[in-house]
Amino acid sequence: MPYKIIFYTSGDELSNKVLKILNGLIREVRNRSKLSSRDVWPAHAVTTVKVSLPSTLGKSEELELEIWTTLKNYEEDMKTKFGLSGIPSVKIGDKILSSLQVLDIASDIHALLTSNTYTTAEQIFYHLATTAQSLSEKELKRAVEAEEVFSSNIFRATISEKMANLDKLLKEKKIDEETYKKMKRVYEELLGKSSD
Repeated sequence: MPYKIIFYTSGDELSNKVLKILNGLIREVRNRSKLSSRDVWPAHAVTTVKVSLPSTLGKSEELELEIWTTLKNYEEDMKTKFGLSGIPSVKIGDKILSSLQVLDIASDIHALLTSNTYTTAEQIFYHLATTAQSLSEKELKRAVEAEEVFSSNIFRATISEKMANLDKLLKEKKIDEETYKKMKRVYEELLGKSSD
């Protein structure tokens, strides 16, 4: 069974860069690949490239690249159809990567299939699987870090608002000076900890 990688692209600048790399790859592996294309209603086109790779098991294996392109107006349709968070995207196994990671994968595949570093299907499949895993973990880490920053910013905004209210309470003489100083010290310590 062939190892399959699916690219989803549109007319944006990053998609065009990905397609340029993939088109260059197709030209270079044409003599050992099968190429086909078809239109998919309403506004998608699919190019399929099946590249034959030597295997340590004695027979050749296939790396199948499926390249979907769509018109800008139909991006949302493609995202909904395939469960994508953005375009361009690439699917390797059960992992879907997007944005600059798609460019990384396209460049990686080009290098794998046109250099002599990885010569067997098994080496290429293993490299692609570990690359996808690594990029997926980096994406997850970025998402977690972004969530932590977001939570920290909300916390800081809440404490800052409480300090402003505290100043207001003192001016309106609803709390005494001593209570004000104690509470302000607590809030300042909390703000200090949130920036550590």
